[in-house]
Amino acid sequence: MINLNTCILEQPNIDFDKWQVLVNMMAEIYGASSGVVVQFRNDSFNVVSASNNEGSFLEVNASWPWEMKSFCRRIMETRSVLYVNDAENSDEWCSAPPVCEGPVRSYLGYPLFWPDNSLFGSICVIDTTPSNYSESFVKLLGQLKKVIESELQHVFDHERITKLLEEQSEQQEQLKQLALYDSLTGCANRNFLSERIAFSIARSEREKTEFSLLYMDLNKFKAINDTYGHKAGDQVLTAIANRINSTIRRTDLVARVGGDEFVIVFNNLVSSEDIINLLSDKILEPISFNGVNLQVSATFGVSVYPEDGGNMDKLLDIADKRMYYQKLKARA
Repeated sequence: MINLNTCILEQPNIDFDKWQVLVNMMAEIYGASSGVVVQFRNDSFNVVSASNNEGSFLEVNASWPWEMKSFCRRIMETRSVLYVNDAENSDEWCSAPPVCEGPVRSYLGYPLFWPDNSLFGSICVIDTTPSNYSESFVKLLGQLKKVIESELQHVFDHERITKLLEEQSEQQEQLKQLALYDSLTGCANRNFLSERIAFSIARSEREKTEFSLLYMDLNKFKAINDTYGHKAGDQVLTAIANRINSTIRRTDLVARVGGDEFVIVFNNLVSSEDIINLLSDKILEPISFNGVNLQVSATFGVSVYPEDGGNMDKLLDIADKRMYYQKLKARA
């Protein structure tokens, strides 16, 4: 289980630059003094990301106790959105320290949850003047909070996987490798691919998002096997797998699904043209084998969930057909 008393800033696998962009954007969109992400731990509230726009009055590591009457405490107690447009003239909030002793005049916040539905903290838009946000603006923050919660999912997954690995014996670890990974390249195999796509579909359905799947096939690979032998072919496959993994993000998954065929499941929707150009350049780089520079290229096909299909077989089939069409175009 995740230690809820550990500061999220100590997590090495979170992209806090993304959080900074988000809170800056919140302050800009709402014309507010501060966009903030707050974590609740050790009976206190701690700012873990704050907008750096001019006029922002909250900084990272600022904190206040649970006992103090605050907007964030109300969110934790109710587990729901809170919007106070004119705190100074509110009978309920005018005596709260952030208002009577501080500059807060407007507050909009949503609770943030860990994947197990326990409370992480809150995401807030705070201003030093009263506000008049429309219902759409209130709902917008509810959508933006999903960016933070997706990062919390990464932490949750990382902790869960780490715990499982710690509990497994060496034999169980070997069985896991055989069950989920390709023994030559270290990429995921079809079993792991199937699990990942099922997970991605479930998450996308829950969050109403899309994700991309890329099917790729190496060109001229058979000629290398025939000319230089299977050791050369194995070295090429391993090198290509390493290049793919070094090019994509850790949150994406690479699977080997055939002799020289790979599938990439992206964590979200990506630009087909950009990723294909990037991978093409990496794959074309020569691979040294016994003093000879070997070179292969690749053909790609991309499908998108849910536009192109609602299950793994359909998504793979569409991507495969688009890849085959590109091969035919190249031969024409």
